[in-house]
Amino acid sequence: MKKVFTVLLVLLSLGSVTQAYAGSCQHDSDTAADGSRCGGRSADSRPGGR
Repeated sequence: MKKVFTVLLVLLSLGSVTQAYAGSCQHDSDTAADGSRCGGRSADSRPGGR
């Protein structure tokens, strides 16, 4: 039971981390604020990007 609780806690933590960056387009695979994929608009795709 303790193992299940730990796994659930880790999964919930990871979900909140990815939602914190929703709409920021750090990476090509991220989702933009309008729900589309960032692709070439991401910071990683631009010269001098984060």
